[in-house]
Order: sequence, then structure tokens, then C-alpha cells
Amino acid sequence: MPLSLLQHEIYHALTEDDVPDEAENMKPKDLTVELFSMTTPCFRKLSDASGNLTFKVEKSGSVSTSNLDSKDVFIVDTKKAVFVWIGMETSVAERKNAMTYAHKYLQKTDHPLLSVTCLSEGKHDRQIRMALSA
Repeated sequence: MPLSLLQHEIYHALTEDDVPDEAENMKPKDLTVELFSMTTPCFRKLSDASGNLTFKVEKSGSVSTSNLDSKDVFIVDTKKAVFVWIGMETSVAERKNAMTYAHKYLQKTDHPLLSVTCLSEGKHDRQIRMALSA
């Protein structure tokens, strides 16, 4: 014998007023602080200046925008997010491979599921400054 829609247990479970709404207890987070709060950033450089693509640690610890070079791609790992900065004068090979190298790098870390944000020189200067200064 079929139950009417109003008698069905799923309907009652979905309409009960005494069930607390978890969303009411959640407070918005300051995403800027969460994204850019870091301990020791890892600053890597992807370059083909030697004729072959090389990917190496450029600097660790305190880094600034003065460490960026328009001719290369830089990958900054803050342990909360990864930023791929692409300089205006990068080669086609560097631009094409930037995200691939970032993802391969992340797969080898203890935090492989971080988001990766791609930032172009001149268009996202504020974000990269925030990431480097935090």
C-alpha cells in the first residue's frame, strides 16, 4: 500500500523544524588571511634560458616581488595555496608548461590537493604581492 507524500519518512526528515541548521553556526572566514598565511614559502623557477626547461628552488623563506623576473615562470607554494606567476616575456614553452609543473610539484608534496592560481605579470600584481608578503 503506497504512502502519501506527506506521510513518507523522507518528507518528515526534510521538513523537521527541530533539526539544527549547521550553516547558522558557521561564520565567514577571511579568505585573504587563510590563503596567504604561511610559514615558509617555497619559491621555484621554471626557465628555459639554458635551452632546456629547468625547474628548481630559487629561494626559500622570505621572498619579494623583486625576486620575480619577467622572462621566467615562478611557482610560489605557501602551504595554503600555490601561485603560478607568469612573466610578460616568458617563452611559449614556459607558458605552456607552467601549470603542468605546478601540479607535478604538488603531487610530490604532503599537500597535493591545494588550489593552484595562475597570475600574469601586470594583471594580478596585488595578489602576488600579498602572497609574497604574508
